[in-house]
Amino acid sequence: MTIRERIQQIFHDPEKWGPTVAASFLLSLTLLFFGPSYLYYTNILEIPYLYTDLVWVFVIHSLVAGVILSILSLFLKGSVHQRVVVLVFALGLLFWVQGHILVWDYGILNGREIVWNDYLLNGIIDSAVWIAILGVALFKAPSFYKHIALASVLLLVVQGGGLAAEIYQAPDEPEWKSYTIGYDDETMFEFSKEQNVIILVLDSFQSDVFQEIIDEEDEYREMLDGFTYYRNAMGGFPTTYASVTFILTGEYYDNSIPIQDFIKNAFLEDSIPLILKENGYRVDLFPLEGAELYLGDEIASNVGTQQHSRVDKDVDQQKGAMELYRLTMFRYVPHFLKSEFYFMPFVELGDSDDLHRDVVFYNSLISSTVASSEARTFKYYHIWGAHGPYTLNAQLQQEDLPQDRSGAKEQSKAALNIAGELITQLKRQGIYDNSIIFIISDHGTHAGRIGLNTGSLDESAGNEIQTVGEGVIASGLPLMLVKPFNSDGDMAISDAPVTLGDVPHTIASVLMLSDVPSGPSIFSFSDSSDRDRKFYHYNWSQWLDGEYHTYLPPMSEYSVSGHSWLPSSWKPTFRIYKPKEVVISLPTYEYDSVTQFGIKGTAQQYQLAGWSGPEEGFTWTSGPLAVLAVRTKNTDSDLTLTITASPYLGGEVIDQQRMIVAVNRQYVGEWVFEQSGFQEKTIVIPREVLEEEIQYVAFELPDAVSPSDLGLSEDKRSLAIAVHSMRICS
Repeated sequence: MTIRERIQQIFHDPEKWGPTVAASFLLSLTLLFFGPSYLYYTNILEIPYLYTDLVWVFVIHSLVAGVILSILSLFLKGSVHQRVVVLVFALGLLFWVQGHILVWDYGILNGREIVWNDYLLNGIIDSAVWIAILGVALFKAPSFYKHIALASVLLLVVQGGGLAAEIYQAPDEPEWKSYTIGYDDETMFEFSKEQNVIILVLDSFQSDVFQEIIDEEDEYREMLDGFTYYRNAMGGFPTTYASVTFILTGEYYDNSIPIQDFIKNAFLEDSIPLILKENGYRVDLFPLEGAELYLGDEIASNVGTQQHSRVDKDVDQQKGAMELYRLTMFRYVPHFLKSEFYFMPFVELGDSDDLHRDVVFYNSLISSTVASSEARTFKYYHIWGAHGPYTLNAQLQQEDLPQDRSGAKEQSKAALNIAGELITQLKRQGIYDNSIIFIISDHGTHAGRIGLNTGSLDESAGNEIQTVGEGVIASGLPLMLVKPFNSDGDMAISDAPVTLGDVPHTIASVLMLSDVPSGPSIFSFSDSSDRDRKFYHYNWSQWLDGEYHTYLPPMSEYSVSGHSWLPSSWKPTFRIYKPKEVVISLPTYEYDSVTQFGIKGTAQQYQLAGWSGPEEGFTWTSGPLAVLAVRTKNTDSDLTLTITASPYLGGEVIDQQRMIVAVNRQYVGEWVFEQSGFQEKTIVIPREVLEEEIQYVAFELPDAVSPSDLGLSEDKRSLAIAVHSMRICS
């Protein structure tokens, strides 16, 4: 039979059309339209594209794929045709089930290493469902074939309704997406012959990592000619979103209004880009993401409402669609295939043949730096820097680095080498002396990802209790290197108590401008200066999970008096800045009441340093010290503390777990857990060790160990005791 005859036969067999077309379009629309559209609207504030620019890509791809799949299926005959059509339907059904029902929590897709073996049970469930449905489709195809058209249409209606609901409840497209940023190499690295103000942000570069690097390799000290390393610097927030406005305006966000409204108001009222532009400077801003700052024409010379060329715009949209397709596949395939689609979207870290975005920046810096601008210039550059995942070695070559402190340090060297090349180019152009340069990071590393090394400091902190977790402290320790005009010589080190929010006033005062942002200058502090600084910590995963859209998650306030690296300098104020309200997070404890730990418990309001995340029915201690803060009523009698807890014995590999109890820095006793399982332990807290209002209960855990170190699992937490409940009696 010729192809022409076969086509004629197909057109004269209308009973095949309904099931074939319906199943084909179910599969194509599920993967190429509904899937990426659903992900877009559930992550609308994170995706740097407008849906109106992407939707036509989804429509065209899904329609073309549906037509091709329909034609290929129609050419088949008999039982083979029926089996293929039913299998196509089954795949469409399975992708939808996987993407909306069998959805496993893999955490934030931020490039961190996922321990796939920890999800073995999920993989078994996925595999069983896929094998069962595909098996039924293959062997029972004739029975199901006549129902395929109706079932496909119903499932498409369900997906359409679900997408409509998401669109209805999604926040509006943020204003920053309607602006564009000009990344023209000819002007990106065009500097002034007369005067330059330069801020280079190396994202997530933790200050103590820099100390390690310069202690080990002198070349990094030597490249920083004329700079001062402000070792005691502090950030204001643990992530980029709120930090950039803090750097460029000096203003803290307090969650009282939507964050995009705050960013716009802060930039239009008292930002250093606005002030410099009003004073005749060419102001060029090159942020890591557009959402971080206000991109109006009033603020900078290279941002605003002008459009890219049509070619560039089309390329951007195609690229955005491809990344959403890959995210869709990660969500819609069974567990054992997800690793093939795992990546960190929308950040250009050099997948496939593409260069890492920082390498692109470096290459352009070398080839395009000129000093030809007649106007004085302000340049703000924000590069990936030391942000995970760690994939760039010191030689600026892509490499799968360890996702730990060693990997962070290696990628930090890459960031420093880029900063060093900026210094080299400025010197080559003869404009180094007439440039003031800030090489900073926007924050440290959040979530305790790489730890904290305070070995270079004198840690004589007295008898203080560590009340703040290492992860919180590390996130507030940004790199800060500053070179004033006409400064040269060996790099100096200062322990002056400065913050990133001091940058705007520093610039304005050095330039002797009439409009000076509020706040002090970095240069007004000495190592002996006393200063109480604030830091606002929040759980970024809550924002990424969609719990908070237009505000940040609840922010815990910390007061820092002393060196920012030392845990003894950090104190919680117990003020929580929730959207549109401030609350005191530490309620008065009712004697004799039982406080439950774990997911459904209320113990988190008392937990300070040294606790892991809540689990079903308990919470593990994490590390060698766990601390509780309890606000109590005045009492004239001793108190008794009772906990119900279970030790981590590593499957009987460990003989015991000791728990040394101190209250307000005073030793009150010790518990020894020698048997697995939950058990009660009680200890007396003498009246004389009690403070007037807040009692700090510290548990020292000398036998804490990680399952990873014991070779029992991939879990790297240092575990000692799983606490189920606590009771204090008077």
